[in-house]
Amino acid sequence: MTGVAENSITKDMVMQILLKLPVKSMLRFRCASKSWNSLVTSPGFMKNHLDKAKQLLLLRTENPVVSYSLHLDNDRVDMCSRLEFPIPNEAAGLFYFIGCCNGVACLSSQYLQLDSSRRLVLWNPSIRKTLDLPAPSSWAAIDKTLLGLGYDPQSDDYKVARVVRLKSPEYADERPFAFQFYSLNSGSWNENVDVSSSLANEDTLRSITLHGFGNPATVNGVIHWLLHPRDNNGMLALSFDLSNNSFGELMLPECFDPTERMAAMSISVFKDSLSFNVLEDYGGNYVCEVWVMSQYGARESWDKQYRIEMLDIAWPVVFRSNGEILMVGYANSQLVSCDPQTQEIHDTGLEVLLDDYADYFVESLALLDRSN
Repeated sequence: MTGVAENSITKDMVMQILLKLPVKSMLRFRCASKSWNSLVTSPGFMKNHLDKAKQLLLLRTENPVVSYSLHLDNDRVDMCSRLEFPIPNEAAGLFYFIGCCNGVACLSSQYLQLDSSRRLVLWNPSIRKTLDLPAPSSWAAIDKTLLGLGYDPQSDDYKVARVVRLKSPEYADERPFAFQFYSLNSGSWNENVDVSSSLANEDTLRSITLHGFGNPATVNGVIHWLLHPRDNNGMLALSFDLSNNSFGELMLPECFDPTERMAAMSISVFKDSLSFNVLEDYGGNYVCEVWVMSQYGARESWDKQYRIEMLDIAWPVVFRSNGEILMVGYANSQLVSCDPQTQEIHDTGLEVLLDDYADYFVESLALLDRSN
């Protein structure tokens, strides 16, 4: 056997061993040699590691201080580790959790009064690394904002999309919008994305307040936000395509009609499809409906997947891999798991607030090859 063949077998064996190690152990082995460090930080290795990573549940709770923890996706949602938040405790509650992607979380403190205190941060808790993103030029001139984090595999690039309504006294309630995105590869913001050809009805957009319920949902390489109109007449999902950097809109179920019964609504991910969730109040008895878009982009493919009748108010936060739904109660703040088929509910023993965050999460090496 030639030396070249022995070398290649050895490298392959090393790679297979490293891929089975926890992230923390892998980081220690980086120091063993330059070749190992080069292997671990290579895009191919990081992708292979990500593909093999086990899915966990990430919970952000504030009781009474903000804390982040990882949990197993089992009946009891057992905690397996508590994450070390990169922001000092006294400031942790001022950061809004935008979302996570490939083990990277996005945090924002954009609503702080002092411009110098505002931060937009990418955080990989597994490797204890944070990246502070540069502030966009319109940072101090915003009234309302939507933010979303996503990853484009074609360009191997993490992007933060941003939609802002600018402060402008002369425009009163119809203040102008700005559509922007940040590319980690370029290290800069594109602050003036043209949406004239991608948004079908700009007048509709101008009548909408930038306020929704819940976090953005990323499906099919597209970030989605649910927009809430001022007059409660019709709903709209605004989108950002991570591959071509374009903003657009996606229509909600045609048969859906907002009524006074509506208590809450959100969009989320259901088995790799986009879901639209509605909570309605029937005189103190609550019904949660889950609509799923089976064919992405086709409005006629929206289908009512579940109708869950509840005595108490509860709200879906995560659609689990076992088919159940993690839900949080408005009144008692209990995190429960509901089987939507049988409508049986069991308590996880965890207490969370409605504004707390829960989603699937993987431990990854993302950002390891990125400089601060």
